[in-house]
Amino acid sequence: MQLSSTLALLASYFGLTTALHLPDGVWEGTILANGTYSIKAAGAPDSESFLVEPTTTTTTQQKRSGPMAKRYVGCFGYQLDPSGVDAAVVGLKNWAGSGHTLTSGDKNTFLAVSAEGMIAYYCIDAPRSSGNLDVDDVNYALERMDATCRRYEASYFKWDGSVEIVGKGRAGDNVCV
Repeated sequence: MQLSSTLALLASYFGLTTALHLPDGVWEGTILANGTYSIKAAGAPDSESFLVEPTTTTTTQQKRSGPMAKRYVGCFGYQLDPSGVDAAVVGLKNWAGSGHTLTSGDKNTFLAVSAEGMIAYYCIDAPRSSGNLDVDDVNYALERMDATCRRYEASYFKWDGSVEIVGKGRAGDNVCV
């Protein structure tokens, strides 16, 4: 984490916006009005946050047929690295444990676990809202994504009537917007 902390401090000091991929680890962030992410290592003070522009453009959601297509599952049409996704999912499950709360401030917020260039993420997609994620929730969301999308396809799941999203993608993808 020493390198990532140093990069964060340099970026924030110079007011830079970077398009780097997140190093492996657990990251918290908010989505700013212009689509840029303000990111910091999980648990780090806000003074260590830095700005990151998504490295990919927003992808269009691929339509899938079947009953799950109406249940807030989005499939993005591109495959992910299985090893990186598996490692990121393990990290997200470790973070979630038996229940971990994430709360947004004035903007949408997220927690992403990055591994081998892939991410597993949890979003709160409304200002001044919160949610609680546990291992069972992560497993349920992954089952729903895999039932609708191809396995290891970039995708997300959103619970009915909820502000909570769980997804998987590439580090640097435009997520949680």
